[in-house]
Amino acid sequence: MRILFITTHNLATNPRLVKEIELALQQGFKVELICFEFDNWSRELNEQLKRKFEAIKMHIIPAGRKPWLPWLQSVIAESGGRFAGKIFPLPLSALSQAVSRRSSMIIKILKNIDGADWVIGHSPGALYATLVAANKFNCKAGFDVEDYHPGEVNDAYLQNLSRQLMQQVLPQMNYVSFAAPLIKEAVEKDCGRTSRDWFTVLNYFPAGEFSKPVAENEGKIKMVWFSQNINAGRGLELVLSLVKEAGDKMELHLFGNLNNDFYNTYLKDISNIVIHQPVVQQELHRSLAQFDIGLALEPAKDKNNELAVSNKILAYLQAGLFVVATNTAAQEKLLKEFPEHSFCFDYKGGGAKNMFEKIIAETGPIRSRRSNRHEAFENRNWEKESLELLKRWDG
Repeated sequence: MRILFITTHNLATNPRLVKEIELALQQGFKVELICFEFDNWSRELNEQLKRKFEAIKMHIIPAGRKPWLPWLQSVIAESGGRFAGKIFPLPLSALSQAVSRRSSMIIKILKNIDGADWVIGHSPGALYATLVAANKFNCKAGFDVEDYHPGEVNDAYLQNLSRQLMQQVLPQMNYVSFAAPLIKEAVEKDCGRTSRDWFTVLNYFPAGEFSKPVAENEGKIKMVWFSQNINAGRGLELVLSLVKEAGDKMELHLFGNLNNDFYNTYLKDISNIVIHQPVVQQELHRSLAQFDIGLALEPAKDKNNELAVSNKILAYLQAGLFVVATNTAAQEKLLKEFPEHSFCFDYKGGGAKNMFEKIIAETGPIRSRRSNRHEAFENRNWEKESLELLKRWDG
């Protein structure tokens, strides 16, 4: 079996793609990958993943301005498509380029690939390219909708372009996987259809990445939050003043690429916050064993943020942490299934203060139930969740 994966991201910024690649390799499939490379905070982590996957053939496209001619051509095509789309309906190829300048760059790379039995796309800029590849190689095509792409921006025109692209291309896929139930519902509504080959695969992680709790923590309650970037607009602003007020009763650990302006504005005067550099996924997940509470502070900054189930909330649950989460639609729906594992608060109604008082008062019970929470999630993991993908790939 030969599988070609396509993404407009790199490996470090797409852990869901990494898991699918690992799944394919575990089945003995031959894997090729078309992806991009960024000269930013993710570069070192990406190099580690590239070394891990030396056995697969990668077709890597620079995402920066060098070489300048292909970059310039892609920018002009994207801008031209977006302008023209305001005047008349765009053909599919131009629509794809208007959604993402990287679409045509991927399609050019297809000439370097001999063939495939499956081509699987990740990210909206790879959507049309996945269909082109499937037609070129006369093979099956799948697509993973990790986010509600029309809801990732607040520009109504760009939202509509993304929606049009999904409406035209997704029905032509052999399967479509979704990272959250509410994302699936929204896309089905946009496309005016559903299918038994459209299914949800929650973004759980391999069970072996999480350590079993050994001993209960003592002293101050230890909280954790992680993201690719530690920056404004990610929900931290909801709790930082309360962390500072709590003083030596608690400690908040942040993992991610730190924005200096955010640090100077919000963090530098809070002594009970500990900042960690980004680490590879497995190391991060193992480190969760030392904490009591995981913060999932999605601020519903856009429609996608309201509908998505984040990687962090599933990682916390698998690690056995007690989860404190904002009541976005997706998080509230998920955590209603696990009342012993979590507390959801109204981030708009000033619920953060009551939440902090509650977890400080219940530190003992929260810690004592850690092993029970961990055991309850032993069968909720990527190994079980990915069976839906294997069923399609083997079909």
